[in-house]
Amino acid sequence: MIKHIFILNPVAGKGALQVGLAESIAQACAQRGADYEIFKTGARGEATEYVRALCKQYPDASLRFYACGGDGTLSEVVNGAYGYANASVGVVPVGTGNDFVRNFAAKEQFLDIGAQLDGETQKFDLLRYNGQLCVNMINIGFDCEVVKLTAKLKKKKLLSADFGYIAGLVLTLILKPGVKAQVSVDGGAPERRNMLLTSVANGSWCGGGFYSSPLALLSDGVLDVLMIKNVSRVRFLSLVGAYKSGSFVSNPKARRVIDYVKCHRVSYAFNGMQSVCVDGEVTEAKDLEIEAVTDALCLIVPKGASYAPAAEPMPVGMC
Repeated sequence: MIKHIFILNPVAGKGALQVGLAESIAQACAQRGADYEIFKTGARGEATEYVRALCKQYPDASLRFYACGGDGTLSEVVNGAYGYANASVGVVPVGTGNDFVRNFAAKEQFLDIGAQLDGETQKFDLLRYNGQLCVNMINIGFDCEVVKLTAKLKKKKLLSADFGYIAGLVLTLILKPGVKAQVSVDGGAPERRNMLLTSVANGSWCGGGFYSSPLALLSDGVLDVLMIKNVSRVRFLSLVGAYKSGSFVSNPKARRVIDYVKCHRVSYAFNGMQSVCVDGEVTEAKDLEIEAVTDALCLIVPKGASYAPAAEPMPVGMC
């Protein structure tokens, strides 16, 4: 028995992309005679609990969970399904950023419910941090603070989503919060770092279209760690274009202040509680232990879509 479960986050993307979604699900499932249900989340973490409960309830069924929301919704569903051999996870990207699906060619197929139902599964890596799982990327420092401020500004009724992000970016640049931490790579000696931002990536994209980890692969078994020194505002502004496009990898001026490392494990010890953005959702941590978990995600790739890595596999170490 194959059971299709659609997990809808009603607040993802302010619901704009979800108009008619339930009807599309019903129509596509009816055409295929598919057994399906729709579950709407009401609180953060509810998707994880619901998915895990169904995996326990139906141990002999093939369960296909579709996270209908952004990267945060996908992350919750993955954390619930992880460890259950009968569960696979898909994503219908109706959130705000939807950075994970940017790693795929013909990503518009992820919005086609019929293509989702007809899709096949493929194994990809995950990140494990402090006992939990991350699908796409962990951001600390400048990027994370932009997310925090933007979320606050979006609550202002007079600000659109796009303007809220721009306002959050400008205000964060004015405040220019950095992040100080002892960083250890693959169990090496901790090194004191004063950074503008740092990220640990599985996928290549973050922030709604920043190609910040251009050498990252979803199936290479390693982490891509980015560390930018806490440079001046003027210096950062001169580099932000290269950071957004991913061209900093081959930019000598940018590489003077940006370290890019491939490794299996990385740890951070912060000076105190630190804001950490995991798949677009902000949490707090004093320490972080992050490792790559190979072939941990059984992903439903919609028919017509395909994984399209831009980079070639590279050895562990400084890139």
